[in-house]
Amino acid sequence: MEEAKPNKSLIDEVKSYEKKAKEIERIAREKYMEQVSDIKQKFGKVSEDATLKAKEVIDNVGNYVKENPQKAAVIGFGVGLGLGLALGWFFKRK
Repeated sequence: MEEAKPNKSLIDEVKSYEKKAKEIERIAREKYMEQVSDIKQKFGKVSEDATLKAKEVIDNVGNYVKENPQKAAVIGFGVGLGLGLALGWFFKRK
């Protein structure tokens, strides 16, 4: 019994599809890497902006404390007392 040989045009077609699949994979990988790079850049920008805002707030608080030491002490005492009472009440209930 003679074994059937694959049709040459079928082999060529399969090779063509393999080549197309590799090209599609390459393009998809490039697009993915571009998106990852864009996300990293955007995240870096947001992180940088947040850092600058935090430094600005800290500087403003520091200036306020220097200009108004008594008010800052009273505010700090009030916030500390409030947090202490809230935490005490919370843990007492458990």
